[in-house]
Amino acid sequence: MFDLLIKSGTIIDGTTFPRYQADIGIRNGVIEKIGRIEPSEAQKVIDATGKVVAPGHVDCHTHYDAQIHWDPYCSNSGENGVTTVVAGNCGFGFAPCRPQDRERAMLMMENTEQVPYEQMKAELPWTWESFPEWLDHLRSLPKGVNFMMYIPLNPLMVYVMGIDAAKSRSATPDELSQMKQLIREAMDAGAAGIGLSHLQDKNGHTDYDGTPMPTDTMDQQDAIELCRTLGEIGRGTIQVLSYVPGLCDMKQLAADFFDATQRPVILNVALSTAVMKECYRPLLDWVDEQWKQGRQIFVQSFVQRSWNEFNLIDLNLNDGIPEWRAISKLPTVEEKLALIADENHRATMRAKYDPTQLMTGSGAIEDIVLTASGDVPELEPLVGRRLGDIAEERGVHALDVLFDTSIATNGWANFQTTVNSGADVCEAADIMSSPFVLAGSSDGGAHSKFYCGGHWATELLCTLGRDGGFMSLEELHYHFSYQPARVMGLRDRGAVLEGMAADLLIYAIDDIDASGESYEMRFDQPQGDWRRYFVTSGYHMIIVNGEITFVDGVSNDARPGKILPDMGVLVDQMMLAAEAAE
Repeated sequence: MFDLLIKSGTIIDGTTFPRYQADIGIRNGVIEKIGRIEPSEAQKVIDATGKVVAPGHVDCHTHYDAQIHWDPYCSNSGENGVTTVVAGNCGFGFAPCRPQDRERAMLMMENTEQVPYEQMKAELPWTWESFPEWLDHLRSLPKGVNFMMYIPLNPLMVYVMGIDAAKSRSATPDELSQMKQLIREAMDAGAAGIGLSHLQDKNGHTDYDGTPMPTDTMDQQDAIELCRTLGEIGRGTIQVLSYVPGLCDMKQLAADFFDATQRPVILNVALSTAVMKECYRPLLDWVDEQWKQGRQIFVQSFVQRSWNEFNLIDLNLNDGIPEWRAISKLPTVEEKLALIADENHRATMRAKYDPTQLMTGSGAIEDIVLTASGDVPELEPLVGRRLGDIAEERGVHALDVLFDTSIATNGWANFQTTVNSGADVCEAADIMSSPFVLAGSSDGGAHSKFYCGGHWATELLCTLGRDGGFMSLEELHYHFSYQPARVMGLRDRGAVLEGMAADLLIYAIDDIDASGESYEMRFDQPQGDWRRYFVTSGYHMIIVNGEITFVDGVSNDARPGKILPDMGVLVDQMMLAAEAAE
């Protein structure tokens, strides 16, 4: 008897093979048979007539390191068909970490990825120190999605070198040796590879004291040597954020990583932005050339619509710019308001104002819309209007409108940026047409007070597929599942094939909807705290490791997720490869 039978669905298997109709028999979490299967052969039958059956989405760029502790489905990814998430990106994380460094690690994560400190303080049990202990801890958590972890280089460097040394000098030979050994231990325990950022002083993701993160200013030869460990092991993927158009171009580092390791490299980030047309083109041309030279470098894309909703109390969207960082790093509301009221500071910001420098944060200040004015009646007529239009009427700079409105509401005026990345669907399709581009970049788990992105695949099914007609569902599901699974070394996931893990979606394409234009505020975080949430709909069922987790958007509280790679499966695969080589 099969545990589960999906009957009469239209299978889009994720490999770009043409869609076809068949039944799927699942046993012990694995797709055991595809073909004709009688209902009497299964304990449970799902009628998928008229619906697509596709592999679950794989999101290679998330920051659910903390959120997985209080949210087993990594919302809003889990309800949007993402069945596997990868955390530890950009070099941020919680292991390895000595007990005396725990507080600082949470403060660092709060400022870099805007995960609220109070939420982490309430929910992280800190029962680990080493990275293998961290993975064992994650395995013990009931999960509704599969979870992968890069070993993040920031905590690794701090663990071995100490925070001051990690930010101020190269590693000694002994320190490099220690870090390489810890990477080996992490990989043996089930790490997926290495994650880091290297944007020097251009990264908006700064430490809580406003200084760059260790990996952003680390010696490049040290970074190459650490990554070389994966080449010596022969496993793992390298993720590096070293390219932001208009801000920082250090993409050559990705090529250096591959040359030293012969391991796949994921380079962030290719994006479409309203501020700089086709800003992604030089990057895609470059990666095409890298593949011609034999380098396996993939580009992580960010092509879904994105915007931010914020107030100046929680703002650090533009921390890559010193004058903006000076505001966000102040500890109290009173100090923030005093600084934005200071005419000298304003004058400096007006003089240096360049919208292209803000494109990965707030975007052009003129295009920001006031969405809530708190309890200040005289500001109510301005709600729904662009700051640029208000500024023109008043004969002032848009920055003055932003700051004056914030001061008048004691910092609680709410603003919404324009749709920046992903605004041009044609450009998004152009980016996704590259065979070397990965879909995703939800940034899930981060920026919860002003952004939400776990719905990326749901939106792209509509904008690039059903409504836009730029890509077939076969192409989209390849980019959403099989391609990222292979890049991450998951040989048993990402496709609807016999022998693959049963991570599946069942949906009717006409039911999929991600057309909203604003976020909801949901008070469902630890200690009653809130987050921004984007509402979508349309998935009939989501299945993880053969168990149904969502039915028509509602969770059934099943938690069949695993830590990947599954080390038992990996050992079996390595033994088979060794036997074949002999």
